[in-house]
Amino acid sequence: IVFDLPSAERDIAVVVDQDTPAADVEAAIRRNAGPFLADVSLFDRYEGAPLASSEVSLAYRLRYQPVDQALTETQLEASVRDVTNGLEREVGGRIRSGG
Repeated sequence: IVFDLPSAERDIAVVVDQDTPAADVEAAIRRNAGPFLADVSLFDRYEGAPLASSEVSLAYRLRYQPVDQALTETQLEASVRDVTNGLEREVGGRIRSGG
């Protein structure tokens, strides 16, 4: 398949309990990201300050591929918001920000 429209990427870091499988986090991302999500890849795992000893931060790259028209920033923001809400609801995750 050849895509004429440019893809877009967003990176998110999700803080979850260290016992939460990365596969569960990825599945929650896929369920909540919407129809334009083409790929999800885990690219970093972090433990340590400032996280609690029972927490881990998992960083994912989300790649979106539009089909018939370019994605707007508003559509991308809505998808990330839906992912954030889904992660909180499904795996008790929160988005990691800053240090």
